[in-house]
Amino acid sequence: MRVVTMNHCADQYALLLGAPGQVVSVSHIAVDPNLSAMVDEARKVGQNRGGAEEIYRLRPDLVLASAWSNPLAVGMLEDLGIRVARVDGVTRLADIPDRLREVGALLGRDEAAERMAGEVEARLAALPVADRDRPEAAFFHAGGYSLGEGTLADDILAHAGYDNLASRVGRTDGGYIPVEVLLMNRPDLLITSGLYPGSSQAEALMDHPAIAGIPRIESSAAWSCGLPATLDAVETLIGMRRPPSE
Repeated sequence: MRVVTMNHCADQYALLLGAPGQVVSVSHIAVDPNLSAMVDEARKVGQNRGGAEEIYRLRPDLVLASAWSNPLAVGMLEDLGIRVARVDGVTRLADIPDRLREVGALLGRDEAAERMAGEVEARLAALPVADRDRPEAAFFHAGGYSLGEGTLADDILAHAGYDNLASRVGRTDGGYIPVEVLLMNRPDLLITSGLYPGSSQAEALMDHPAIAGIPRIESSAAWSCGLPATLDAVETLIGMRRPPSE
């Protein structure tokens, strides 16, 4: 089976679960280290920009898209008789095993997917429950973009024992938090995003001198989509919250 992916999260799952040589092309985003946890694997295959013509020329047996993929491109591929399956990321850690099993079934890799899903379930079950002394964290990406309830990032915080400032100040899903709000609420931790080469005012906002004294970490590509590596982010945050003596 020749598999082509045209969506960021579909890239990650296919590269994670695909048999050697099965995935022939992934989206160009898969080689961006700020967004992809599978960069090394993605560089071993071709990249595409989601166009129906270029994907059709790759002679795929299966295309993995998503609800956000270009509907015109998806429709053209389906009209040409190519099987297209829509695979999205997850918004809850608990849904990661199901997504792994879903993609594993599409790729004919059920055994590998079941093994991986079981490992994720075991790691989730082993996470400590933090119901008191919860510090507060805030996502503060380029331009002040933040993430609130209904996002995978928010669920990562919750499982790590943190409260999300975005929820307290009325931000749900995605939205912007001004520097002034950060200063007035003073979260215990800022979670910023990676930087791209060059310079931009939007990214410079993350280094505003007024918030320089707030502890911070940089989120990684593992925070997106929902992968086994996403559990690494949870465990890192737990380690920061718990004293070394525990």
